[in-house]
Amino acid sequence: MVFLSNVRFGKSNNDVKSVQSALVAAGFSLPAGVTGIYDGQTRSAYAAWQRSLGLTDSDADGFAGCSSLTKLGRKTGFGVDCRQPGAIPTSSVRFSKNSGIPHGEATAREFAEQVCTMTGAPSSWVTGVSNHANLLTLMFRESSFNSNAVNLHDVNATGDVQSDGAHFNCSRGYAQVTAMTFAEDHEKGTSHLIYDPLANIAAAINYIWRRYGDISRVQQANPNLPPHPY
Repeated sequence: MVFLSNVRFGKSNNDVKSVQSALVAAGFSLPAGVTGIYDGQTRSAYAAWQRSLGLTDSDADGFAGCSSLTKLGRKTGFGVDCRQPGAIPTSSVRFSKNSGIPHGEATAREFAEQVCTMTGAPSSWVTGVSNHANLLTLMFRESSFNSNAVNLHDVNATGDVQSDGAHFNCSRGYAQVTAMTFAEDHEKGTSHLIYDPLANIAAAINYIWRRYGDISRVQQANPNLPPHPY
């Protein structure tokens, strides 16, 4: 069984190795061989696989999706689980704020580094390479490095009022995730508190992988581009 949550750009694990082996078996080239790292060569081979399915443009971007990965598994002999292993019901999300966490980049960076290790996201996601897209830019734009930030005024500010005094659907925390996104993309083993720094950033990372494929495609995380909701 291969877990879609493990087959993400930048990750290194045995599920990636299984997918690489399947791509080779299906006739797609990996010049550096089966490395277990979802890198540029893997993305190129996976994009070729997607094109062979008749997909085009952004649907053949080289980032694994549930449908294309399931078809590759059927062709080469492995099952696929598309669920996020740590997903929780929205009713399990809790809204207590943090105490004693100082605002600022240094603290946010420490949490982001821990979360990259926890989730398998590349360490380059923290600050980027050569000013490319990174988590610190995203968190600064979203929360000004305040782990207790909550947006009371955007289109998500709807639903029942919770214990923090904000509506259920408001975006919250360092990375400003909504309760629905937090629940759907919750990282296994982290807190159910949406303001918890590790849980909040981890859910944002899992959301970015699921929706965009890689942080490089998130304008809000790119310091060279204007802010834009993600």
